[in-house]
Amino acid sequence: MSVSLRRTDEQRMLAESVRDYCAAHCAEQVRAAEGFPWPFWHGLAELGLLSLAVPGEGAGAGEIVTACAELGRAAAPGPIAATVFATHALPERQAVLLSQGKALVSLGKRPLLPWAPLAGVFIETDGDGAWLADPVGEVEPVEMLGGEPWGRVGLRLAQALDRVPTARALSDLALAAYLWGAGRRLLDGVAEHARTRIQFGKAIGSFQAVAHPIVTAGLALTSAEKLTMMAALAMDEGHEDGEVLAVSARLSASRAAVGAALTAHQGFGAIGYSVEGPIGRVAQRIRALATPPGYADGSGEQVLAGYFQKGRP
Repeated sequence: MSVSLRRTDEQRMLAESVRDYCAAHCAEQVRAAEGFPWPFWHGLAELGLLSLAVPGEGAGAGEIVTACAELGRAAAPGPIAATVFATHALPERQAVLLSQGKALVSLGKRPLLPWAPLAGVFIETDGDGAWLADPVGEVEPVEMLGGEPWGRVGLRLAQALDRVPTARALSDLALAAYLWGAGRRLLDGVAEHARTRIQFGKAIGSFQAVAHPIVTAGLALTSAEKLTMMAALAMDEGHEDGEVLAVSARLSASRAAVGAALTAHQGFGAIGYSVEGPIGRVAQRIRALATPPGYADGSGEQVLAGYFQKGRP
């Protein structure tokens, strides 16, 4: 039995819309800005991208994956996967704030949380459960590798959240798609550089030591893309293994995107390791997202172990 992993007409239109918006409103100065680009974020809300995971809105996992892949290609800033989790799991009042772009969410495990200095909504998660929380005291800003605003803050748990397993799976898919898109951005860039950079009278892409790693990284990204699409289809169809496939997609995309970043660093040479270079900030963001907050306890690996313990191949 074959399964079609092609995008639907509606998903292709969504991808085009997100791509056009990012091309017009997510230039390098937006990605590298010191402050948070609220106009860009509000535009995402107006397009309906921040409400894709809201229960009853009509969007599915396939639409979330489609949008997040394009946001990853644009290296769009903001707590994108965390917003997917939060808008699905939170009570309506807080979910509306996030889906309308009026507040940012900080999702993680205390004391160090991403986006905490700017957040209006806090969620603590241990990888299994999640709780709406209130900050205790001031947030202490912390500078992190990915250039995003993190902070140390105390939290007081206020309310256990519902729909956490599905919210986690949808955010896994969002993160997988974003990482795939960001990795593809880097790989496309280094492939073009290899085609046009001349050394010893030849394009460096003609040398196997340059070309083979690019091809290998591309295969890994393609595998992660197909797995993410299959996981989204399983979630939309209510398949019993949808959540496990979503975790698998996140782990696959994380590894593939980090591999693409390393390949791009090597292909570009010295300038590839500069933050101000053509790939520096995107590669930093990939590394920061590859191990998201709340997953340090190995919860993804535990879910996969449970899957294999069922005796499935």
